[in-house]
Amino acid sequence: MDEARSRRLELVPGGVRLTTGPWPCPTSPSWVLVLPRTVGLCSSDLKEVRRSRDVRSDFGHEMVGLVHSSSTDDFPPGLRVCLDPHIPVTRTTAFGETTLLEGTPERLRAALPAVPDGTPDDRAVFTEPLACAAHCAGNVPAGSDVAIVGAGTAGVLLAVLLRLKGCQVTLVNRSPERLALLSSTALLREVPKVLGSEVGTRTFGTVVVTTASLDDTTFDGAWRLLPRDGGRLVLFGGIRPDWRVPGTRVLLDGIRRGEKACELELGGRRALVVGTHGATGADFAAAGAVLAAPLPWTAGHVDELIVNRVSLPGLAALLNDAVGTGVDPIGKHVVDVIGR
Repeated sequence: MDEARSRRLELVPGGVRLTTGPWPCPTSPSWVLVLPRTVGLCSSDLKEVRRSRDVRSDFGHEMVGLVHSSSTDDFPPGLRVCLDPHIPVTRTTAFGETTLLEGTPERLRAALPAVPDGTPDDRAVFTEPLACAAHCAGNVPAGSDVAIVGAGTAGVLLAVLLRLKGCQVTLVNRSPERLALLSSTALLREVPKVLGSEVGTRTFGTVVVTTASLDDTTFDGAWRLLPRDGGRLVLFGGIRPDWRVPGTRVLLDGIRRGEKACELELGGRRALVVGTHGATGADFAAAGAVLAAPLPWTAGHVDELIVNRVSLPGLAALLNDAVGTGVDPIGKHVVDVIGR
C-alpha cells in the first residue's frame, strides 16, 4: 500500500464509489491512525447506502485493524484493535485502507478496545455485534425459554450468548434460505430453527426481535409467540421512529433507544416490552472473552458464519448491487482490506 495515498469507500447518491486520496491528516492534538485488516458488513451499512437510516453514521464500523501511529503511547504501532462506534469520536470509515480517529484521549481509549492475543481476525471481526448481543442478553433471564425472531447475525450471536446463559433457544425466521445456511454450521446445528409460518401455537416466555427493520407482520408474529400473560418482548433490532404498534398509537423506537420498559396489552395478551440499544465497555470485554475461548458445546465458533470475503472493489460492487436490486446479501460478508 502506498503510504502517500489510500483507497476508501465513499457514500454517494444511489450507492457508493471507491476513491483514492491522500492519507487522512489529524486536525486535533489527540488522534489514532489505524490500518483496517478485516471489516464486517452490517445491515446498518446497507441502510446507510440506501439512505434509510436517520441516526448517526456508522458506515464501516465492524473493524479489526492495526495501529499505524498515534499521538499517545496508549496505542503503540502494531497494536490490534477493534472499534466501538458508540463512543463519540470523529473518524473516517473503516471501509478503507486507513482510518483516522480523533477525540479526547479517554474517548479514543474507549473507542478502540485491544483485541485479545490469540483471537483470529475472523473471530475478532464479530466483537462489536457480539458486544451489542451481550448487552441485549442482559435483558433475558438465565435459563429461560426464548424465541429469537430474525436469524441474521444479531440473532445468531444472541443465540450463542443465551445458550451460554443456560437458555433454551429457538431461532424463528421469515424465509427458509437463512435457516438452511445456518443448519450446516456446527455452531448452530443443535439449535431449533423454525419458519415463522410453522411455529403453530407454541409460546415462549421471552421473545427477542432482532430483525433489521420491524414491520407489522414481524411484530404480529413475535407478539403471538408470547403467552397470554407474563411474557417479555425484547426489542433488539431496528425500528423506524414513526412506526406504531398496529391498532395503537404506541411508538416503540423510543423504548428501544431509551432502553425503557413498559407494559403492553394487545389482542388478549399482556407482556413487558423492553428496549435494548448499543453496548458498553463491559459488553465489549465480555464479547472479547467469549471470542478468545472455545465454546463448550461445539468445535465451531462464530467465524463459521462468514459466507463470503471481498476486496474493497468487490464490496463497492456488492453494495451497489444491493441498492439496485433491493435485496440484502444472505449471511456474513467480510472485507479483506490488507493481507490475511
